[in-house]
Amino acid sequence: MDLAEEPGIFTWDLATDTVYADSALANLFGLDPEQTIAGLPIIKYLDRIHPDDKPSVAKAISDSVVTGDPYRHDYRVFDRSGQIVAVAAFGRCFRDAAGNPSHYAGIVFRTNDQSQQDELSAHCSAAFKIAKSSGLQATADALEAILKELATPIPSGIAPLH
Repeated sequence: MDLAEEPGIFTWDLATDTVYADSALANLFGLDPEQTIAGLPIIKYLDRIHPDDKPSVAKAISDSVVTGDPYRHDYRVFDRSGQIVAVAAFGRCFRDAAGNPSHYAGIVFRTNDQSQQDELSAHCSAAFKIAKSSGLQATADALEAILKELATPIPSGIAPLH
């Protein structure tokens, strides 16, 4: 299995706020594998989540830590080149003998939504051409902006890692 397709495994020590992860997770999140294996603060992973997805991911993880319920969430991250990668994550918070949250473990894997994005781009492109040829300039402008957003791999303010 190619590392790009391999699921990433992690464990998060809540007391030290250190996430230990394998090289597959490093690859998904665009992080250095040596650093992920040695452990990084959770914020390093949260920084790689798409800004539109970050609040819901943070809330879902927090809810899982508080309740002890399993975590399941779909979201987008930026890989090393700054490309958006759709992922699905499963996790669970484990408690110590006193019942306090102590460790959180899970798995993250790439999902295949590229075909959906390609289809969306194709439909928007067709709608753009129709709006343009029909003289609907405001609609054409809006669709052109959407097409540019769909083609942009990374929003401003988030620098790709090299």
